[in-house]
Amino acid sequence: MRHISARLRPCESCLRVDAVADIEFPEDDSKSVVLERARKNASHANDMWREIYNKAKEDLRFLSDDPSAQWDTQDYETRTNRKKPVLTVDQLMQFVNQVSNNIRMNTPSINVIPNDQDADETIAQIFKGRIKDIEHQSKADDAYDTAVNSAIKCSIGFIRIDHRYKDDASFEQEIVINRVVNPFSILIDPNSIEPDGSDAEWAIVIDEMTESDFERQYPEEQPVSFDLDLGRSSNGNKNESVINVVEYFEIEREYKTVGMTENGDIEEMQENKPYMRTRKLEKRIVHRYKMSGDKVLEATTFPGKYIPIIPVYGEEAWEAGQRKINSLIRRSKDAQRMFNYWKTMEAELLIRAPKATAIAPVGTTEDFAEDWLNPEKAAVLRYTPKTAPNGSFYPAPQLTPPPQVPVGISQASLQAQQDIKTTLGLYNAYMGDKSNEQSGVAINARKIQGEAAVYHFGDNLVRSIAQCGRVLVSMIPIIDSEPKLVRVIGEEGETELVGINGALAQGQEQTYDLSRGQYSIRVTTGGSTPTMRQEAALLFKDIVTSQPEMMAVVGDLMFKYQDFPGAQAVSERLKAILRPEIKAAAEGQNPAIAQMQSENQQLQQAIQQLQADAQSKQAELQMKQQEIALKAHGEQADNQLEIARLQLDEARLSGELRIKEQEIALKAKELELKEAELIANQANRMAGVVAQPVTGQQGQVTVEVEND
Repeated sequence: MRHISARLRPCESCLRVDAVADIEFPEDDSKSVVLERARKNASHANDMWREIYNKAKEDLRFLSDDPSAQWDTQDYETRTNRKKPVLTVDQLMQFVNQVSNNIRMNTPSINVIPNDQDADETIAQIFKGRIKDIEHQSKADDAYDTAVNSAIKCSIGFIRIDHRYKDDASFEQEIVINRVVNPFSILIDPNSIEPDGSDAEWAIVIDEMTESDFERQYPEEQPVSFDLDLGRSSNGNKNESVINVVEYFEIEREYKTVGMTENGDIEEMQENKPYMRTRKLEKRIVHRYKMSGDKVLEATTFPGKYIPIIPVYGEEAWEAGQRKINSLIRRSKDAQRMFNYWKTMEAELLIRAPKATAIAPVGTTEDFAEDWLNPEKAAVLRYTPKTAPNGSFYPAPQLTPPPQVPVGISQASLQAQQDIKTTLGLYNAYMGDKSNEQSGVAINARKIQGEAAVYHFGDNLVRSIAQCGRVLVSMIPIIDSEPKLVRVIGEEGETELVGINGALAQGQEQTYDLSRGQYSIRVTTGGSTPTMRQEAALLFKDIVTSQPEMMAVVGDLMFKYQDFPGAQAVSERLKAILRPEIKAAAEGQNPAIAQMQSENQQLQQAIQQLQADAQSKQAELQMKQQEIALKAHGEQADNQLEIARLQLDEARLSGELRIKEQEIALKAKELELKEAELIANQANRMAGVVAQPVTGQQGQVTVEVEND
């Protein structure tokens, strides 16, 4: 075996990654063998996908603005040559947009779930937060929307996952989710039968490049095109030739045998050593090549274990082992052509029909001839009365109505319009139009029926996004393999820095190792984050309206999800005055300890109040003593007795106050002891736990798709 070190140069059109990797080629193998294998696979895939792609191209053209797209070619040319009208009244695009936009409003969300004993829920949440950050940074919604819109229009779309340098000043890389605007530029392994392409062994991406761009990037190579046409796009310069440069992904498998020792440890098998159980382990390596028509230009490995090209299929069916994929509009094209034909016939008859004519006796209209020649321009039609030989007047001139469109043509156009809805499975209620349903239940039932008719388009997107999640989970531990702080995004869009692989963020007690543990993917669908925020705000508002006392409990949450200026400031102020036990629970503290601390604080305040009351009472007694002393000149004896009595009262009151203070102090001491006991119990429970980095083991990923 010999190692070939290849450096991947950046391609401006494809966001490639500069990376150095060792690719192994046997001595009797070479890059030419890889090139030949890519050619063979490309030719085979082109044959297998040709029918699907040709029909998909026809669907796209049918929905284009080409005036002949929705007409039979011969009929269109015949009518055009004879100067007859050829109208296109498109009815299909509104249904395409309705289905596509309904899917957009129910944004799929990738959830990561621990799948073995080495996996951890916290690390699963970090994976989920990393995926959300990747989706946000790379505008993944555009990639998802483009793929499913393509599947709806022409039966197939693709999502592509790649990685690149984060900026021009570092070697740190980031993962990106890119959209594919030309699905015909991709050929995926036709032996793949999974609806998300997870079992694909290879894939080919055709990049169009002008000869000048090729010579600039590869000055030592000849601009030879990879001979395979998957559908060209305009390069904007028709004076310069365009060549195909192929990006080829394929999976290589390596195997090793491991055994379980008597102690339960798993290790790679060694000769002459007994094992309780043995098994073979598979390691998948994704090779990535870039090649022209006669040479492999670049060779690297791709992080992870999946082909990073994910298909999104439309309506998939299998016939005798052959894949068939339909778009939304394919079965409705004939009905649309008939609708265009009958609308054109209707317009043609109206154009050829004579204008309204007048029937008038001779001599009645000659004086106002110009008005009667163009009756539509005259506000008043005048005439000259004429008498008959018998002395009576001839009748007034009459305008005859223009000829009407035959009822058959009008009925035919209405039937064609109904046929379009029937072949789509979508009716007025689905589009929001009023139909023959009278009750709200009937309208909702028809709308649900329409949604069920096109449910598979959104469901296939969910499957493909689940595969995106698997690809990302397999890539993240490799891309984020160094100790560093990574950004994660929470459920409500909040961002946080988390330390991984030995790094610690501020306030973080332990680090996390993303390279261990197995995790599965579940994709749920629901409203977008802004929509869910609005729904939460309305819910909390309804709660507070019906139960005003709940304002002290959920008031901060109600304002948290409002979007008007100052709402967040109000939320923080309301949060500051929450009851201690509610605030402690929200912050992850022990509510019992928080409640005890609150009671202790209230007792301390009661003691301070009693002390203040005692001081006030003593001052009042002293003032009375002074008042009595001033009157003691004539009644000294009586005053002395009164003073003695007051002094006894003062002494008795002071004693009672001291006893009350001692009782309160004793109660506070008991509360402090209970608080210390709770804290000690909590410390004892955690005494056996030693802070360790949470680890897991990267492995196979399974998928469970769930729609909320």
